[in-house]
Amino acid sequence: MQSALIAPGQPQRSAASRYYQISMSYDDPYFKLRPPSPTPDDELCQCMGDTPVKLMCALSYNPIHCIVCNLEVPPETLGFDTTLVEAIAVWRRIYEALDRLWLDSGEYEAWATSELGDITSPVNKRGRDVAAQVNARRRCYYWLFQDQSIPHFEAIGECPSCRQTFKTFDGGIFRQDICEECSIITVGE
Repeated sequence: MQSALIAPGQPQRSAASRYYQISMSYDDPYFKLRPPSPTPDDELCQCMGDTPVKLMCALSYNPIHCIVCNLEVPPETLGFDTTLVEAIAVWRRIYEALDRLWLDSGEYEAWATSELGDITSPVNKRGRDVAAQVNARRRCYYWLFQDQSIPHFEAIGECPSCRQTFKTFDGGIFRQDICEECSIITVGE
């Protein structure tokens, strides 16, 4: 008997293939409750060499991005041990929770904005610690949130940790400001 998911005359597919076919469909009312699909190849960093990375949440499972192309860097290419993988995953879950509260624009928005933008908040302290561990494998910066959705947004000009003026990194697809001493990166003007 053929599955209802396969049209008559179509080749049989594995259970996993059928599952991903369903989970990718917006006709499936449960797609938001299914695990995400793997990152497509065109959303993975293809930069040559050991370009620096940044730890940032972009609503994906992998929070490690190239500072040049802004795409995900496959974590398996960095040779992390399981302890570091777990630390990255825990930080991502906490940061993502705050990020989603901010995106929801509800009663938690102001609090989430404050937590995400305060370099001394627990999530940012943890993230900077994780980024320092990643930095032992490849140069890594910590992405500092700035709420660019506010009217008349102006990027901060100095590192909130050491108060030194940011240096501009123009090598990427958009302007980013960096504090080399504190390993912080953020959006520039």
